[in-house]
Order: sequence, then structure tokens, then C-alpha cells
Amino acid sequence: MAGLERSTLAVIGGAAACALLFPAACRMGGVSRENGAALVAASAPAQSARTGAAVTAVADVMPPERRTTWNPGIPGGVPVRTTVCATVDAARFGNGSSDATGGIQAALDACPAGEVVRLSAGDFLVNGEFPITINKPVVLRGAGPAATKLRKTSSAANPLILIGERWPKEGASVNLSADAPKGARSVRVASTAGFAPGQLVLVDEVADESYVYWGTDPNVAPGAAGRGWFMRYNRPVGQMLEIASVDGTTVSFTTPLHIAFDVAHTAQLTRNTIPYGAKQAGVEDLYVSGGQDDNVTLRFALESWVKNVESDMSMGDSFGLDSCLRCVLRDSYAHHTPNPYPGGAGYMLSLSTYTADSLVENNIFMKGNKVMVMRASGGGNVIAYNYFDDGYIGNYLGWVETGINASHMTCPHFELFEGNQAFNIDGDDTWGGAVYNTYFRNHATGKRRSYADIDNRRAIGLMYGHYYYSFVGNVLGTGDADPAPYGGFAYEDTWPWKPDPIGLWRIGYTPKDWKAQPDARVVSTTHRHGNFDYASGAVHWADGFDQKLPSSLYLTSKPAFFESHPWPWVDPTGPTKLYTLPARARYEALARQAPGR
Repeated sequence: MAGLERSTLAVIGGAAACALLFPAACRMGGVSRENGAALVAASAPAQSARTGAAVTAVADVMPPERRTTWNPGIPGGVPVRTTVCATVDAARFGNGSSDATGGIQAALDACPAGEVVRLSAGDFLVNGEFPITINKPVVLRGAGPAATKLRKTSSAANPLILIGERWPKEGASVNLSADAPKGARSVRVASTAGFAPGQLVLVDEVADESYVYWGTDPNVAPGAAGRGWFMRYNRPVGQMLEIASVDGTTVSFTTPLHIAFDVAHTAQLTRNTIPYGAKQAGVEDLYVSGGQDDNVTLRFALESWVKNVESDMSMGDSFGLDSCLRCVLRDSYAHHTPNPYPGGAGYMLSLSTYTADSLVENNIFMKGNKVMVMRASGGGNVIAYNYFDDGYIGNYLGWVETGINASHMTCPHFELFEGNQAFNIDGDDTWGGAVYNTYFRNHATGKRRSYADIDNRRAIGLMYGHYYYSFVGNVLGTGDADPAPYGGFAYEDTWPWKPDPIGLWRIGYTPKDWKAQPDARVVSTTHRHGNFDYASGAVHWADGFDQKLPSSLYLTSKPAFFESHPWPWVDPTGPTKLYTLPARARYEALARQAPGR
């Protein structure tokens, strides 16, 4: 262990050190005392400026400095637009026999703000030179995913539908003149020239190597090209914000900062040449297939949405949210990729390039190489009540890919995952790590529905470089899980790593080197509290934290889409651990109606 981690163990000692090094041996009476308060208190002082609070054990389910304001999506919810400005009929374009891109785009361009372009039932061929682009507050709406179908068959490298601006251009950047703490709604800058209310802007900073982990791939080594992927060069921590007001040298925002930015790391405020790519724009009630650089991209978009859209066979991401603020993806279904291999061409969901305060809720993500990624995302995003399954590699079906995660390019931060079901929870270390992410009331099954789980099976894992994570109120495994070809399940896989028995937890590992000892900082900063697992049959608590779990960390009441189903649907402390997830029920109904869809 490095010196910092050794000193941490020396400070915590006793039960906490036991829980860190020998968690199985420390279980007492079916309850593991993981002593998260002591572990966090010993390791977090260097980060107090980043989190905005000192670390203390209080009556909360998690260290309070690990919370942020999770209030995602469009204020007041997705707007309901009823006025139809134009209807585009599939028969006009031969019901898919001739290209409809120009006709759809012309209708969108002519549509007044606040109105709807309606697509009839039928097939639409979308092979235009450019994607269908929505850059103003209008809605493109079909007659439902089973009725209105948009397909791209050309190899032109563009999305099928774009909300926003595909290639936003920087206008100017200005240095912050004072540190900006977490939770602040304003920054002070050297000059406010060119900045104005309503602009979608970025705050970012040069990488703070005290907590940003880049990984070991040479593509992201100092000076390498990868440090400019999904970010301004070497600025992996940033956040999209909307300007509320400008007063002297102070710029105020409509949302708070989720992490601190400081002048020592050349924190900057950046505007683009346009205020935003789109605001209050939406796509609803249709099916898309065959995009060659995503099916649906939201980029440099503000308060825009995708609702009840089915997406398949996309190269890139089925749904991609890049440089967005307060955007929403809901009630949709992404499935199947033509490229189920590592490399970025077969992902179902991506939140990237500083996207912040956005909501992904009540969706299904199935049969992609990666069911989701978050690449240099901007914090305050909520991934909630979705069903994720069958992530796979086409030529290595036995390898269990990463399930729900805030990873795949450093450094996502303060993201919330609540109420999802997935084959696992993890954070990959391919392109670095992430910090201060929270998983609350999720079900990590530890198995995929369609493939044999041979290598790297787990319910919850964390790879190198993922620090200050909180896992609260989750359920791991299932009551009827089959461990084949292995002999059984265990509460946790600890170093030296082994496949049998299958550990439902695996914290601090790297699949790049199965002989490597755990990342001690990952282990010592992981907070686990109120989680139930089917291997031990017990709820495991951390000392010093409240054992009454709230219903939600972002909702104030039961969401409407749960209808008559019990909520919260994940209840680790109750006699019934799992109820019905509506997204999963919706998928099962689809699978019965159309097997393989």
C-alpha cells in the first residue's frame, strides 16, 4: 500500500481496519459492521475543499459531504405540446422508398416555437447528408414506436436525429478570479465581456491529480491525445451551467456547482459562439434505427428531451447526451447493436462532455456492448428506475461487461443512480476513474438473462481510481441464482482475487492485472450501508449512520409511472426485498409479444 493508505489504516485501527482488511471475519450476528464513518473520516480531509464540508458521522445514511443537489431534468417536467403545425405523411415519400429527410426538416424549420411536427404512421427513410436537426423549441412526434419508424440505411457518419448543435464552437474563455466552492451558484471572473443571461456555458479546470485518476493506457498519458477526448484538453472535471445573471465581475447560474473549482487549477468559464444549440426541444413517440454516429444525439442542448422512443442498430450510442443541461431521456427503449465489441460503436446510453443535471428515467437498455457509459460528465445527473441487461462482447460472450456505471472517461462526479435493475454495478478503469458517486436502492442481480456469466462475475464492483463512492440500500444477487460453472456465492471477493466462490462484492480490483493488490484508496473510501445480499442473507450496516433509509434521494413522492406498484420497489430492510420495476415489466411484456425484439 502507498504511504497515504498505510497511514489511514494506522489511524482507524481496530474494528474499522478489520472491516477493511477482513470484512467476512468482522461480520457479527449476520450483520457486518463496515464502519464507513471511520474509514471516510480518516481518508477524506484532503478533499474537504472539493466537497464543501468537513467529514463527520451524523444522523444520515451517508457522509453528508457526498451529497449534492439532485434536482435533475426540466423544471415542472417535460412540457405537453398540443398544437400541431404540420403533419408529414409517410405515403408522400413512398412509405420508406424515398428519402424523407428534406421534407421532415422543412416542416421543422417552418414550425413556430412551442408547436409540434407530427409524423404519420408508416416508414420514413432518413438518408440525408445531414441529420434531422431540431434547434428551436419544437417537438417531432410520431404515432408511437410501433407505428412511426425512421430508418437510416446509408453509411454517412451522422446521427439520425440531432437535438441542438452538432459542432459547437468555443467563443471565449476567462479565468476565475476566486475559488468557487461546491454548492455555489456564482463565480467571479476577470472579465464578463460577452457573457449574458440565458447562455449555456461551461466551468472547468485543469486536472487536479490529487483525485483525478487517468488509468494506465498510453492514450491518456500526460501529453497524449486521449486527454482531449470528451473534454477540453486535460480538463476532465467540468459542468454545464445556464447563466441567470451577470453583475459586475460575478456570473450567477440557475443550478449549483456540484464540485469545487479553484484558481490553482486554472478554473475557467467558457461560452460558445451561440447561446445554446436548442432549448425546450423534443422527440417523442417513434422508432429510430441505423444511425451511424448515434441514433439520437442531444448536444449543447438545454431543457430538451426524448420520450417514448425505441432505438436499435445504431453505430455509436443509441442515445447520446453531450454538453447538455437539464435534459431528459424517459420511457424509451434502446436495444441491439450491429457492433457489440469494445471501441465505442455499440453503446446504448452515453452522458458525456460535462452534461449536468439531466435525468434518465424509466427506460430499458438491452444488448449493447456497454449498456451505458458516462464520459467526463458534469455532476447532478440522475439515472433512475431503468432496466439494464445483457451487456456483452460479441467474440467473448462469457465475459461480464460493466453494467450501470459512471465511468469510461475520467472524471464523472456526484452522479446518482437510484432504483435501477442491472446485471451489475461497477466503475471501469479503462480511461480512468470517477469520484463521489452514489448508488441508492438499486438491484444488482449479478447475472445476465441471455448469456453464461463465466469471467468477472459480480453484483457490485469498483475498479482502480473510483474514490469516495457510496452504496446505500441496494440488494445484491437473487434468491434463485445459479453459480454454474462455479460452486457457489460469497459475500465478497477479496484479494487474492478468485472466481470461485463468486463474490457479490469486489472492491478495488483491476481486470488489467488479476494479480494486483486492491487499490487501497478505493477500498478505504467506499461507504457501504444498509445493503442486503443473498449470499449472507443479511443487511450490512456501517457504524454511526442512520438505519432508516429514505424513500428517495431526489424524489419527494411516488412517481406516476409506478401506478399501483409498491414504491420504493427495492426494500433491503423489509420482509419483501424486491417488488416490480415498471421498466422491467414493460420489457417482459415486449419480450412476450415479440421475442428477440
